Amino acid sequence: MSAIVTEVCEAICRHMEHIYLPEPTENIWKKCAEEFENRWGFPNCIGSVDGKHVTIKRPNNSGSNYWCYLHKYSIVLMAKI
Repeated sequence: MSAIVTEVCEAICRHMEHIYLPEPTENIWKKCAEEFENRWGFPNCIGSVDGKHVTIKRPNNSGSNYWCYLHKYSIVLMAKI
């Protein structure tokens, strides 16, 4: 079953990638920056990334792996615009 899923996904990517994910050109980057500035008011940007600590219950046997500077256990939720 997993081989079929992999094969189908690869075929979709091979035939559709150039339509939905074209190689960026200078004009595409400029348009992206213009749209970002119009929406968010930041010039010369094509996107942004931010993170948020989400408090969690410490997983068993994790030691201090999830301990953060906020003095709590957390994972970081990242978002991209």
